Amino acid sequence: MKPATHRFASCFLLAVALALGACTGTAPQRPSGGDAERLAAEAQAEARRGNDREAASLYARAAAAATGTRRAALALEAARLEIDLGNPSTAEPLLADARAAGDAEQQQLSIVLLARIAVLRGQPQQALDLLNGLREPIPVAVLREASAVRGQALFRLERYAEAVRVLTEREVWLDDAASILANQRLIWEGLQRYRGSTPPQPIGDPIVDGWLALAPLANRALEPEELRRELLAWRESYPNHPGARGLLGELLAVQRADGGLPRQIGLLLPLSSRERNFAVAIRDGFLAAHLQQAGAGVAVRVYDTAELGAREAYQRAQLEGAQFIVGPLLRPNVEEIVPLAGFVPTLALNFAQSDTALLPGFFQFALYPEHEAEAIARYAAANGARTAIALVESTDVGYRELNAFRAEFERLGGQILDWSGYDPAQQDFSAAITSLLNLSRSNQRYQRLAANLGIPLEFEPRRRQDVDMIFLAADARLGRLLAPQLRFHFAGDIPTYATSRIYEPGDPTRDNDLNGVMFTDGPWLLAPEQDGTGVARELARHWPQAARSILLRYYGMGFDAYRLVAALSDPARVAWPLRGVSGDLVLDTDGRVNRLLPLGQFRAGRPVALDDAPPALPQIAPLEELASFR
Repeated sequence: MKPATHRFASCFLLAVALALGACTGTAPQRPSGGDAERLAAEAQAEARRGNDREAASLYARAAAAATGTRRAALALEAARLEIDLGNPSTAEPLLADARAAGDAEQQQLSIVLLARIAVLRGQPQQALDLLNGLREPIPVAVLREASAVRGQALFRLERYAEAVRVLTEREVWLDDAASILANQRLIWEGLQRYRGSTPPQPIGDPIVDGWLALAPLANRALEPEELRRELLAWRESYPNHPGARGLLGELLAVQRADGGLPRQIGLLLPLSSRERNFAVAIRDGFLAAHLQQAGAGVAVRVYDTAELGAREAYQRAQLEGAQFIVGPLLRPNVEEIVPLAGFVPTLALNFAQSDTALLPGFFQFALYPEHEAEAIARYAAANGARTAIALVESTDVGYRELNAFRAEFERLGGQILDWSGYDPAQQDFSAAITSLLNLSRSNQRYQRLAANLGIPLEFEPRRRQDVDMIFLAADARLGRLLAPQLRFHFAGDIPTYATSRIYEPGDPTRDNDLNGVMFTDGPWLLAPEQDGTGVARELARHWPQAARSILLRYYGMGFDAYRLVAALSDPARVAWPLRGVSGDLVLDTDGRVNRLLPLGQFRAGRPVALDDAPPALPQIAPLEELASFR
């Protein structure tokens, strides 16, 4: 081989080798299943942050890295987001990919999303044709999405009654309040397309007809007060309509979301009932806070639910212009007004038993001994208690406290070793106490031993040693009898806890018998000198006769209720917990105001606040979540 030829061949072989090396060293690798799941996780995180555009891109990349039904599922997620973003052309190839890789259900979902695209492009009849082509059986997940698209298409074809019927029937497949509320928004948005001045022809279904009756209102820009009046009149014809409990209340809440105190507050209390004393104390505390804090132009109108009835009082307060309603107080009255709630923000002064999840602006605040019993369980567990015995009065309230304490203590890993009920009509509780402390067994052993030996023996009963704490369910009168008897029966060294019922403010001379007992109560009663709200000063100034009353807690409840009106008018701007005289107040996603209570102890006959920090309530939801729903 000539030198030149040799050099050419060498260069050629070197170039081939370099090319091959370059190909093997830099060629892109096919994404793996692990890449798909990593990208899917990133997409979910972006979607939670509300960054739908980035989430859609990540889902599309994840789909490209996956295979089979997983590829189809990711492509469907990406397509949904692209449709939400108004990008149907970007969604279509993703749906084609999902149809090619997916199972039967995923293929049906692809058709539903194609129907959504047709609606988006102004082709509602094409959307209906696609949906009518779905093959039976149709899974529930597909039916949920298909019925939403069908309703939207029918609205665009001005077939209002059919659209409303499809969407109201859709709620059968919805299983949470947020989804039902979103479905009602679809109905309202569809009705906003209506241009008539009179409602569409009713069809005889009260739910559908109720929605159709709202059609002339839906496309009108009304002031909040005018809209409220129109809705109140509408509700007279459709008193139990689900829209009144959900969407319509939310619309009013959005319109009035200007923060601050309302111009008029309705206060509903049973002032002429046998609960009059409690009602008057709440009223007086409410008005004291009003005098202390209200600016000009805030009016409080009081309605007697015992005289008018709860429903009539609630309706009258709305019709007379209340922009916030506080009350009613009694649980049966709260249940009565739940079907009427939703149009005016309401702070009920008791907890409803019925479901109020679909009631925007419906809040609940109560002084419940059960909640204090739960707080006792958290304090005791935080202080190391793992075993407990309970001594409870044989009454409804005693058993409710026991059940609440037991549930929370066991949730925290504790164990109730034993409990005993006692008759509150008695004064000697030795039988219940000795049985609970196993002293009766100790006495029985002594008697058997003395009988066997036939000689007298020196004897001191020995109580059980496996108890970390005693839970005592008693009011002040019973507590003054029980605490000395527990000490007499060798239980004085066992930490003993009770709820605030054991403390009767106003007569400290009688509380020496309670020394050592720990209990929860409002901060202004445990440490009045540290009360920064000024409630004690206002109480002494305006209602000196109540300053030493047993009804002080209800006075404080009324004071806190007024402060909650301002806080609940714009809960997103409030720093929760809110310091109140009834405790530190915390709002949860059910609209319930819970209390974090300080712990006190009787010392030298007087309550003294302890330094224990209140253990946190379980599962308190983030406030931004509540603000977005409420």
